[in-house]
Amino acid sequence: MPANLPATIKFASSAWGIVKAIGPFFITQSAKASEAYAQHQMRLIQVEACKELMIGEIQTMNEVRQKLMGKYYESPDEERFRIKRDLLDLERDIRRLGIYQKALEHLPKEEDSQPTPKPADTPVLEISSSWQDRFDEIARLQNEVWRQELLSRAMALEAQSPGTISPRALWFIGTVDDRIFHAFASLIDICPMIGGRYIIPNHQNFFERILPGCVLGADFRLGNATFQLNELGILGDLFTSARKFHVDAIIRAAYGTKFCTLKIKQEYPLNGILLTPLGDTIASLYDPTPNDLGLEIFSEWFKSINPEIAEIQQ
Repeated sequence: MPANLPATIKFASSAWGIVKAIGPFFITQSAKASEAYAQHQMRLIQVEACKELMIGEIQTMNEVRQKLMGKYYESPDEERFRIKRDLLDLERDIRRLGIYQKALEHLPKEEDSQPTPKPADTPVLEISSSWQDRFDEIARLQNEVWRQELLSRAMALEAQSPGTISPRALWFIGTVDDRIFHAFASLIDICPMIGGRYIIPNHQNFFERILPGCVLGADFRLGNATFQLNELGILGDLFTSARKFHVDAIIRAAYGTKFCTLKIKQEYPLNGILLTPLGDTIASLYDPTPNDLGLEIFSEWFKSINPEIAEIQQ
């Protein structure tokens, strides 16, 4: 058995989870989409078979849509009503398939997959029907580009490990408004990753600083962002939130291309802006853009680590 087969099977399983989530069959691809065939094909060419299925289905739907549009003006009024309803349904399903297609792009590459060995009798988890119904409901809507991206990443994670994206997180993705999302994104853009979690240490010193590149305005400040986000359950308490690192703990910290590893020499409480579990989930679906303010925050924190607190290992 090839050494990389477990990773390939894990990758194929995730992709097949996305295919099964689309529905019980495709209009024109049902024979090709049988589980036995798809599992076999994905072991050979990974996710490409799934992509081809979705591309073929979207093309078919667009062809049907063009035919319906051609019939619309030639039909009597009562028939037009039915055609209009069918066109709306097709457009919703095309949008939904587009999200699934993007989700396949976010699955980890085979060589990056490192599945944890599990007992042979471990049950195979699948995406719950209630989660799936809610996801499809959101995916059919006319979503903003950033929401489409969050949805596709959420589906990719859920396909790999069902239960990763909580119903509350999915609800948040589907209902958060544009202004709140961009405020959150701008905050994550300046967050260093310290000990495996986003945090803005010593945040009181930066409340009046303007968030670089924020689409909400040239004078939008960190204090404005925290004010708007504070009651949404994605930020911890701004005055009491802290992480405590114990003696001998190894901390890895990074921001953009800067990184360091520390070995803690005494109990080290780190205060700052922390995310809640919900905030951590949403942040995991977003790719931050480093900027000068974030680099300054990271550098100031790093300078505050004296030799009595931690030993810098690299």
